[in-house]
Amino acid sequence: MSKKFKVKTKAVFNGQPVGSIVELDEKTAKRYEALKYLEIIEEIKAKPKPKAKKKTTKKATTKKKSEDKAKAKK
Repeated sequence: MSKKFKVKTKAVFNGQPVGSIVELDEKTAKRYEALKYLEIIEEIKAKPKPKAKKKTTKKATTKKKSEDKAKAKK
């Protein structure tokens, strides 16, 4: 996965006026910074993906409830 950067334009870039802040991928940002069209401000950190919760099936929970009821009757 490529890194993303916030950059500030020093020239009209992709229809954006001078001084606007845009997000670009690493390769594009570094190439245009070398040509003095942009100034890299900061790297954007990737947000961690939330972990999926383990789901229990309805069948398993109803089976467990019926077993608990059977034990309670004894």
